[in-house]
Parts: sequence; structure tokens; C-alpha cells
Amino acid sequence: MFSKTSHYGIALGILNILFFLVQYQKNIHTDSKNIFAILMLPITAIFIVLAIVKASKDYKEELFSIRKGLQTGIGVILIGGILFWLYQIIHANFIEPDYINKLATVAQEDLKLDTQFKPEEVAEKVAFFKANYKFSLFIDIVLKSLFTGFFVSLITSLVINAFYKQR
Repeated sequence: MFSKTSHYGIALGILNILFFLVQYQKNIHTDSKNIFAILMLPITAIFIVLAIVKASKDYKEELFSIRKGLQTGIGVILIGGILFWLYQIIHANFIEPDYINKLATVAQEDLKLDTQFKPEEVAEKVAFFKANYKFSLFIDIVLKSLFTGFFVSLITSLVINAFYKQR
């Protein structure tokens, strides 16, 4: 089961990096509203579903459990997310040193649009982001994608489990 998880997770991470490189080449990688984020959601779901389906075929004699499906799906999204996060850190430190400043500028503009925050709070949040960008990117990339991975894995595992119970 782990080999399928790692294969699909690595493939998903590489695909995320390639999509980011295309965004970087088009100079829209700091834009918070681009089409690539929307395109990656169904692609991520497809990778998770494929990994769970392949893993479920390994359990011909015993019943495929929802727990095993969740482990596979979350493993795929976690491996892919960590690979993409590591690339983001490399990109920010070596390829584009002002990448974090660009992200902070975009975040500052987004926060200014929200009337809930005062200008001092916006400046404080932006300074915190710049100081802790590795952790902030980790939360943004890995932890947010875990929610998506959890729900896609749960639904897929329930469908596969129901299919095996019908047989």
C-alpha cells in the first residue's frame, strides 16, 4: 500500500511543481486568483482516487476498510504537499529571493480589502508572514490540502467499501 501512496504522492508533488513553474514563467505565481489553483483541485482528486483504487485491488481476500483508504489518500496528499512545500522554500531562497516580499505584498492588498483589519493589524500580519514564511507556506500548502485529501479519500473509500459489500 505504501508504494502506491508514495508513487502517486511523488507524481502529484512533481505535477504541482510543474504547474508552479508554468505560473512562474507566465509571472502569475504570486497572483492569488489564477486558474491553475482551480485546475489542480480535480487533478489532485484524480490522483487520490487512483491511488485508493489501486490500493483496494491489493485486498481481494479481505474487506477493504475505510481506514486503509483514508491512509492512502492522506498519504498521497501529504507526500505531494511536502514535496511542493520543499520546492517553494528552495524557490524562495535560491531562485527568486524576493518571492516572499511579493507574496507579502499580495497578502497585504488582500487584507486591506477586508474592512475587519486596521492598518496596524495588516502591517503586523505581513511582518509575521515574512518572519515565519516557511511555517506559513507549510500551513498554506500542506495543512489546507489535507482537508481536501481527507474528504476525497473518505468519499472514495466509502464508495469502494460499498462496492465490495455488494459483491
